[in-house]
Amino acid sequence: MPSHSGSDIKPTIIAVMGATGVGKSSFINTVSKCDRLPVGQTLDSCTKDIDEVCLEWGETRTPVMLVDTPGFGDSSMSDSEVLRLIAKYLVTSHRTGTKLSGVVYMHRISDSKVEGGTRRNFRMFQNLCGSKNLRQVVIVTTWWDKVEETLALQREHQLKESGTLFRPMLKDGATLMRHNQGYSSAKAVLDHLLSERASISLKLQTQLVEEKRALPVTDAGEILNHDLIQNARRCMDRLAEVQEEWKQAKNPAIRKLLEEERQDLQEERKIIRKQIRTLSKNLNERFVLWRILSAMGF
Repeated sequence: MPSHSGSDIKPTIIAVMGATGVGKSSFINTVSKCDRLPVGQTLDSCTKDIDEVCLEWGETRTPVMLVDTPGFGDSSMSDSEVLRLIAKYLVTSHRTGTKLSGVVYMHRISDSKVEGGTRRNFRMFQNLCGSKNLRQVVIVTTWWDKVEETLALQREHQLKESGTLFRPMLKDGATLMRHNQGYSSAKAVLDHLLSERASISLKLQTQLVEEKRALPVTDAGEILNHDLIQNARRCMDRLAEVQEEWKQAKNPAIRKLLEEERQDLQEERKIIRKQIRTLSKNLNERFVLWRILSAMGF
C-alpha cells in the first residue's frame, strides 16, 4: 500500500464505488482538483483496475487517499471480476493494517427506473459493508444536472424509502448526499467522512481475512452466485426447449431462426461459465463451481 509522499503519516483512505458511468472518476478529479483519472463520456467504464489519488486536505493538510474502483455493469468486465478486484484490494489493505476511513457509493439520479442489476449491485454493496460502521458510508446521488429538479426529488424520495434500496443502510447510519458535479458538493462529501476519521473494517474484509471464507461464500459473493445460478438454469432450460422445437419444426425458415437462437444460448452459456470461474479461483472455492455447473446441467 503506497504511503503519502513526503510524510510518514498514513493517509486517510476513502473508497469510491458504484456502477459504471455514475461519475466516480469525475468526482475524484473534482475534489482533488486534478485530471489524473480518465473520464468517459459513455456508460462504458474507463477504470479497469484500482486507481489511487493522494491529496492533502484542509488547513491541516491531512493526507487523504481516494480509491477509484471499477464499476459494476461494465461492458468489458463481469461483475464477478469487478468484485474480485475490489476484494483483493480490501484484503491487502486489511492485512497491512491500512484500514479504510470511509466508503462512497455513487448512484445516478438520472436513471428513470431502478433495474434489477442496479438493485442486485446495491444489495451486494450492502452485504460488502455490513451493518456496522455505516456512519462512515455515504451514498451519493449524481447527475442532478441531467434531470428536471421536481422529478429528481421524487426519485430521491423513492430511493430513500425503498426497502430494497437505500432505506436499510440509511436506517443503520449511512448518509445520503448529492453531488452536482461541482467542487462544493464533492468537498461536502469528503468533509463529512473526515469529520470523525474513524477506521473501519468492512464485512467483506472480516469474512475474507478473519473468518477465512472464500469469496463465493461471503455475503457479497453469494449475491452474484444466486444470480449466476438463476441465469444458468434459465439458459439451459431454454436451450433444451429450442433443441426440441428444432427437431419438431418442418419449416426451414423457423428451423433457421431456432438454430440462430441455439447458437446465441450456447454463447451465453460460455459467458456464464467464465463468470463462474472468475468467482472460483482456487481449490477452496471449487465446491461452489461444482454446485453451479450441476445446476447448469454440465
